[in-house]
Amino acid sequence: MKKLFWIISVMFLLQACTTVQSVYFERLQPADVNFPAQIRSVGVVNNMPPVHQDYKDVDYTSASLEGDGDIAAENLAQEVVSVDYFDQVVLYDKRIRKSAYPLEQPIPKETVDELIRLLDVDMLLSMERVNVVLKDSTMFIPELYTFVPAVEGVVTSVVRAYLKQQEKPLFTIQKMDTLCWEIVPELTFGDMVKDFSEYAASMPMQYLLPYWKEEERRYFDGGNVNMRDAGVCVREQNWEEAYRLWKELYETKKGKAKMRAAYNLAVYYELQNDFVRAKECLTTAQALASEDSLEMQLILLYQLQLEEQTKRNQRLNVQMKRFE
Repeated sequence: MKKLFWIISVMFLLQACTTVQSVYFERLQPADVNFPAQIRSVGVVNNMPPVHQDYKDVDYTSASLEGDGDIAAENLAQEVVSVDYFDQVVLYDKRIRKSAYPLEQPIPKETVDELIRLLDVDMLLSMERVNVVLKDSTMFIPELYTFVPAVEGVVTSVVRAYLKQQEKPLFTIQKMDTLCWEIVPELTFGDMVKDFSEYAASMPMQYLLPYWKEEERRYFDGGNVNMRDAGVCVREQNWEEAYRLWKELYETKKGKAKMRAAYNLAVYYELQNDFVRAKECLTTAQALASEDSLEMQLILLYQLQLEEQTKRNQRLNVQMKRFE
């Protein structure tokens, strides 16, 4: 995983009748869990119950279906590999469980120890259960500008992590989300099982490992030549020239122009991961802004965003130490 915490997108949103625009960028966010630094290799296993369902008499509007463990485990392994967080990811291609009941059952300690030894890994990530509960629904088709009959499914995904010589799992992650299928003649339950089994593998990922998330930041554009030119630079992703123009405005102007330049400089510094200077610029902007103005609202919102991101960065730095 590269130690790059943000990627700027070229998307912009013009705010009608104002001089405020939005820049969007991808930022690396921390996972909910922290793995010990010594966890370098992971084995992915299928601990889901074997399922042999007959879909002949299944009702679209009320069915509860179990997922395909082989599909779910394979896709979980692919998801973990794609993040490039561990040195090695090994997929165990055999099903662990022989019995279909109970539907969810942690792996016994002896089996965990044997699998970790066999795969030569530090930890196991296990797909424990994938389930979907279906109900009758509708789906909006933008191209037709109409609603069509559909099936809505509430998907539950359960993943556990195991370490050797431990009586209990390291942690359990259970997440729920919704999928929707348009009812068409070619739709089969087999297709639906494949779809939600694949999707279930992706559901826990942002809780397991650092992930990319799109962020939005507002900035001022207009009011004078330098500010407009800097806006063009932002759209062309020439941030250094935008910084030079904003810096010049900040040092030569007063009042609202100085305040807006200070605010924009905060955006620049944040994108450089210099949160100290970003907060200093926002403090300056706040001192220059009118109490009930749009500018003050934007400043206060941005201050909250920076504080939240500062806390997330602290967790992320811990999780990224393995790459130092």
